[in-house]
Amino acid sequence: MIVIKPKKYFEVCVEAELTPELATKSVEEVKKFKIYYGNRVVELGELFEVEKIGEEKKLVLDGDFSRVKWIGARMVDGEILVKGSVGANCGAFMKGGRIIVEGNADDWLGIEMAGGEIIVKGNAGNLVGCAYYGDAVGMTAGKILIEGNAGNYIGEKMNGGEIVIKGNAGDFVGTEMRAGVIEIHGSCGFVGGDMRGGEIRIKGSFELLPTFKKTEKGWVGDVNVKGEGVIKSL
Repeated sequence: MIVIKPKKYFEVCVEAELTPELATKSVEEVKKFKIYYGNRVVELGELFEVEKIGEEKKLVLDGDFSRVKWIGARMVDGEILVKGSVGANCGAFMKGGRIIVEGNADDWLGIEMAGGEIIVKGNAGNLVGCAYYGDAVGMTAGKILIEGNAGNYIGEKMNGGEIVIKGNAGDFVGTEMRAGVIEIHGSCGFVGGDMRGGEIRIKGSFELLPTFKKTEKGWVGDVNVKGEGVIKSL
């Protein structure tokens, strides 16, 4: 297990694809891992303290990582525990393993996720489980659990997997969704625009577009795109 702690407050964002694979390396190798601090390439040891404890394939990020982007990007196994908040793109393109965030998560959580599990104890930003800029397909597998609230465009272009939000969400939930499940235990704004498939379940109030028809399954649509997605109350 590798424990990583920030040495200082970051004046600009850090871009660092920190994955459990680092736990298989020595402390000196981890300290030399290349990351971006603003527009500069630096060694991880310049910005963070590093400690190795045992051989478990696990990262513990201890402190405020809210300005650190791409944590857990492309990870395939192992575990990341963040004892604080994380920056944008956490869990992007991940295929396996588990990320637990004890604080909040910024935008683009779990973008194009293809497996594994992300748990956020606090709130999340916009574009959870979505497609990245210019891409056609978002999350395809895995699970994202947000115990607080989330922002707008949750599950945009989602094509599989599961997103569960225990609190409220914003507008445009499930836009262009094709498959998978989104479950919101609170309330949200508009849902299902251009939805072609999948299911959205909402416990609280929500705004339904006029392009959905009421059936025994729930509201089915979006009829504008000949969609067969289902929106229903929990």
